[in-house]
Amino acid sequence: MTFRTHDGVLEQQFDEAVRAVDGFLAEQPGFLSRQVLTVEADGSRVDLVWWEDLAAARAAAEAIRTDPRAASFMSCLDPDSVRMSHARLTHARPEQLPW
Repeated sequence: MTFRTHDGVLEQQFDEAVRAVDGFLAEQPGFLSRQVLTVEADGSRVDLVWWEDLAAARAAAEAIRTDPRAASFMSCLDPDSVRMSHARLTHARPEQLPW
């Protein structure tokens, strides 16, 4: 998912909101890993979540909409900037991923 935060969202507020979602993700079947990145050029964000399969990713995307742990995170996002997509890994280096 790529997105921008609302104007006025403080970095500490965003960091706390990101961590609040971690508990939800850890409980989801098929969850492997998560990285949140900030793009240097424009400050936009990338929330990269690794799943065992597409079905697990889609189920979690649906479930997070109503989980209270995600409310603070969702309130930080500029909804007009959110772009959700799923991708298949076609190359990795090193070949052995850490999970």
